[in-house]
Amino acid sequence: MVSQLTVLEVLPEANVLAQKLIDAGTVPRNSELDAQHIAIATAHGVDYLVSWNHKHIVNKNKREHINSICQEVGFQPTILCTPMELMEDIQMKETPEKQPEFDPETYTNPILEECYRIKAEISAKFKKPGELYAYLKAMQEEDKRNGIKYVSYYDPSKRLPVEESDDDD
Repeated sequence: MVSQLTVLEVLPEANVLAQKLIDAGTVPRNSELDAQHIAIATAHGVDYLVSWNHKHIVNKNKREHINSICQEVGFQPTILCTPMELMEDIQMKETPEKQPEFDPETYTNPILEECYRIKAEISAKFKKPGELYAYLKAMQEEDKRNGIKYVSYYDPSKRLPVEESDDDD
């Protein structure tokens, strides 16, 4: 089913944004995959990034900080939301009304747990900034050789103006 999905190119601009998200403490250093996920979607101008990751992606307390870093780097932020937020009018089984014990901060299921395990395993391999980016680029090149098509929606003309800082004074 996922073979027909559009695959976004890994861009140097996204890597810069991912590093800024980590350097600013918006996304923890041990969650570089989350930072890359946000940055790739943002650099390509994706309207929505839908996730169940309440720790680093759709955390209400972090969204504003993520958005400010994206704007600081010159990108229009992607709207970060949960599936429930995206489809508010659809009644999902996880809604608090139907499951009062449901807590999105601690919600887990076997599929998500396996995703988190794989993410942690991959993240543990990369200790220095840029290693994950190099890995993703290498995977992208191998995928392309195997016939997977990548697209880029990145448009430098849509970057927001970036204010110059006075840090060098």
